[in-house]
Amino acid sequence: MAEEERAVERAHLEEREGRQVLVIRWNTGKTSAGRLFGRYGAGGRPDFFRLLFGALAGSLREKFGPQGEELFNKIRDSDEFKKSSKEMFDAIKEWFFNEQAPKYGLDKGDIFMIITEIELDINTGELRWRKDKTELYYWVRSDRCQQATAPKECKELAEENARLKQEVERLRSELSEIKAKLASLLK
Repeated sequence: MAEEERAVERAHLEEREGRQVLVIRWNTGKTSAGRLFGRYGAGGRPDFFRLLFGALAGSLREKFGPQGEELFNKIRDSDEFKKSSKEMFDAIKEWFFNEQAPKYGLDKGDIFMIITEIELDINTGELRWRKDKTELYYWVRSDRCQQATAPKECKELAEENARLKQEVERLRSELSEIKAKLASLLK
């Protein structure tokens, strides 16, 4: 996955109806729902905004050089950016908690990463989230690994394991008897 990420261009400019749109492939990195959507960070803001602003500022610097920083400061202060970044936060949060968490059985403390595409209108500062270009990767906690197998399968496997243990003991006993007979014949 890391190799794939390095090969993918992180941001590119597109011309749309006379406007410049910066298309950014955004990767949240490994995080948890509490950190990404919760009340952490400076001033009680979720990490979502810190990560988003970092991705935007870095992409603007990458495409526009030193002017990218000035451009980001101008965009960040625009009303359209403030409104659309909050809407994007709410949409991704709803997608995560209402669609993804139930679908994959994600729980508190589970670690995941979201890779998505966002579009930034350079002129207005409006952000747009591309839900259709969004992927979720998650790591299953070791204390939940047993849950990955259905209960019926677990019971069947446990019974098979017990049967095989009995078979091994029977064969050990039989082998021991054969060795004893062999030893007595060789004397």
